[in-house]
Amino acid sequence: MVNEITSGDILNVEQLKKHSKIYAGPGAGKTYFLVENVKNILTTNESIVNSKSRKVLCITYTNTAVNEIQKRLERYIDYVEAYTIHGFIIEHIIKPFQDDLIGIMKSDFNISVSKKGMISSQIEGLGILHGINKEEIYSYIKNTNPEKFDTDKFNYSKKIMGEVEVDNNLFLKSKKEREEPIHEIKASKSIKEDYKLPLKQYMWSIIRKLTHNEILYFGYRILENNPIALYAIRVKFPFIFIDEFQDTNPLQTLLVKLIGQKSTKIIVVGDVAQSIYSFQGAKPTDFNDFCIDPEHDILYSINGNRRSTENVVNFLNFLRQSDTNIIQKSIKSYDNEGIKKKTEAKKIHFLIGESSDNKKIISDVINEGGVVLTRVWAAAFDYIQDVEENQASLLKSIYNSYSRSPIRLRDEIMEHNNVKWVRSFRFIFKLWESFKNGSFIDMISALQIYLDINVQKITPKFIFQFNHMLRDIFKDVNNSSFTCDVIEKFNNKILDGEYIGLKELFKEGITKISIFDEQERENLISCVSLLRWDTSYKLFTEVFSENSKYMTVHQAKGLEWDKVIVCLMPASRDGIVISEVFSNPQLMAENSSDEFVRMYYVACSRAREDLYIHIPNGCSKDIIIRNLDEYVQNHGCRLEYEFLPMP
Repeated sequence: MVNEITSGDILNVEQLKKHSKIYAGPGAGKTYFLVENVKNILTTNESIVNSKSRKVLCITYTNTAVNEIQKRLERYIDYVEAYTIHGFIIEHIIKPFQDDLIGIMKSDFNISVSKKGMISSQIEGLGILHGINKEEIYSYIKNTNPEKFDTDKFNYSKKIMGEVEVDNNLFLKSKKEREEPIHEIKASKSIKEDYKLPLKQYMWSIIRKLTHNEILYFGYRILENNPIALYAIRVKFPFIFIDEFQDTNPLQTLLVKLIGQKSTKIIVVGDVAQSIYSFQGAKPTDFNDFCIDPEHDILYSINGNRRSTENVVNFLNFLRQSDTNIIQKSIKSYDNEGIKKKTEAKKIHFLIGESSDNKKIISDVINEGGVVLTRVWAAAFDYIQDVEENQASLLKSIYNSYSRSPIRLRDEIMEHNNVKWVRSFRFIFKLWESFKNGSFIDMISALQIYLDINVQKITPKFIFQFNHMLRDIFKDVNNSSFTCDVIEKFNNKILDGEYIGLKELFKEGITKISIFDEQERENLISCVSLLRWDTSYKLFTEVFSENSKYMTVHQAKGLEWDKVIVCLMPASRDGIVISEVFSNPQLMAENSSDEFVRMYYVACSRAREDLYIHIPNGCSKDIIIRNLDEYVQNHGCRLEYEFLPMP
């Protein structure tokens, strides 16, 4: 039985004695519910109030969500801890129980690791071998395993070697089938079997880093093997709240269930219809089937939607009609007495085809503050003015080159700047903007991305000379210039004898701006080298910027806007055509077609007021009208929509 509650409800003492699973759709106020219930526990629950060491643990999916919870719980921050699942495992399991970790490496994989130095996590957004010289790896393998070393065959890229890791799927499968657990290291088929364990030994013993997947594996194995470690977690955290549980993968679920078997109460909140991370192992059935104590666990649902208007909510209900756990109601459309507000909700706007009229409407909506949501970020360039087709094609190729990499290109451009070409592009754009604005301070800031500036040496003479050099570099730059060529022009100019006097500005001499790492693939280098100045500048300032109007569905998850343009089209691998999204929407199963519908659902649920749906091809107006009208008639709801442009 599912008990309906609201986001403002507080779980009472009796309810908190049991594990809880809460179904909550988009705009339901999940974070508000979580925060208010945590506050209640911190101020009223005896196991927390009467203890100086016990805390409430909050686990959520992203660092942004962690920061939001910490911000809302600022007054109570000494009594609550918030992490991503990986952050929690590292801080409370991996770091405190290093001896157990090393012991499991030996018992499960027969890999001996020294106890010298802390073993922790790979740096977010970077491959585990980032910054490591390949020759160092070769030398280690040769010296420690001379009988297996074959110079002719040992010539792998750092990317391929970095993918050598514990096989979580094989371990999970053996656990599920109640067989003897299987502990194996997986690797690319191109890597010789004899090199798998030596490579892993190098990463664990020398680099002393675990991949993100290995953090989950060893976190679970430590708790499974060490009752003291498990007891310590339970004692410290009598209550664990887990948000976005639909994004949890099976190994995380096993770990949570293990903790919840005694004393600690687990409260999970999630929405099957928003499960869109299958590529990271998340499955909608993991949330649906989640249960620790079948006889006593309590099920709840929050059906209110505080974000969107009635038309948007009813369209979302149409998309998720195969899920009977949640039927949302628009709270936004009603006042505090439950009386419907007189203001008219805006219709759902459909745009069919790729006419110039449709492109004009989309452009106008973007200029009015609308946001475009696409399947992949490169598709956004189909909606940005003045980007040529061949340049958009290059961007898609660049995107695809990172599809199986730990590197998230958007995060690299916006935050990390660890990827060399991203860093060099950021540098040259920042230098160009500061030159245009006449801001020498910003020029220095740009230079400091690469060079250590001797500020005391800055004189009017140096400022004049540096400005003169930048004028030489940028005078011929136009939209058709290749960005890589401009960077190379900077390299040539700053090393030119005419500007040799500038070297006194730099404490450690002048360094050439390198654009690519040695392990970059030829195709990526070729595509990046052909990016024009206007295209790449738009990429950095319009698409991957703090207030970007172009996002993928995965990036938009958790965000909301007044005006949203949904532009999702299925790929052949999805096993679905766009017309099926409207004729027979299914989103509960663990297949690619249902996941596409879930992505569509998540995208549409970002809209507060105005939802625009662009369908370039593959679905007729008649299909949409017939199926929406049939849904309205069968469910007795109100759903107003229109097709643009109007006749």
